[in-house]
Amino acid sequence: MLSADLLHKYGLPEDEIVDAVECAVARTLMAAFQRTVTVRAEGELEIIAYPKLGHPVEMQLKDIPKKLRRHIIHNVETELQTRQILLEAKKLQELQGRVFCGAVGRIGSRGTLHVTLEIDDLLKPLILFGECPLRYQPPHERSRYRIGEQRSFLVTSVRPVMVGGDIAKVRLILNRTSRALPALLLQDLTGITGIKCRRRIAGGFSEVVTPVRIPKASINKVGKELREHVQILIAP
Repeated sequence: MLSADLLHKYGLPEDEIVDAVECAVARTLMAAFQRTVTVRAEGELEIIAYPKLGHPVEMQLKDIPKKLRRHIIHNVETELQTRQILLEAKKLQELQGRVFCGAVGRIGSRGTLHVTLEIDDLLKPLILFGECPLRYQPPHERSRYRIGEQRSFLVTSVRPVMVGGDIAKVRLILNRTSRALPALLLQDLTGITGIKCRRRIAGGFSEVVTPVRIPKASINKVGKELREHVQILIAP
């Protein structure tokens, strides 16, 4: 039941795949037969059904009707996909609260920006997709974005989302109105830690407090990126 293809396709630990298969098969058969069913998927698949009266009965996969077998396979795939997405979401949680440059790939009917992010990873570059809802876009930028335009976005949240009743993908919510954005951009540009944004009106101005003097070029670059005046206060 556990092929090398499953291990490669989903990239899950073997014990996680075993558990997913056992849960999916048992759930499907209990719903079909209305009785308790236990499943063991290590090695050959072992299925034991427990009738309300009488002794437990061992079931062979080949004896299960073809239509029900197809349903089992579908549910196993769904369970594995769900666990894969949950694992991916857990790994990507470290992106939350960080700033990345992304390209606008599509603009939804309600103004949501669908953004492609290129993220440098230790092993290989990651191409991820995020969404920046209209409420997280500064008023002076709304309806002015162009396809292919490069902008900086704060990753506000990373979470799995449901499509058609199943967990289908990891959703990155992006933000350009956050008070933290100017400080994080300056921190990334200068390498200076301890920078904080005390007050911000997106598209108007940002009041940023720093422990040391910041190069004027970096301040101008952030102001140009956000299209707002960046005021710097030094407070050691």
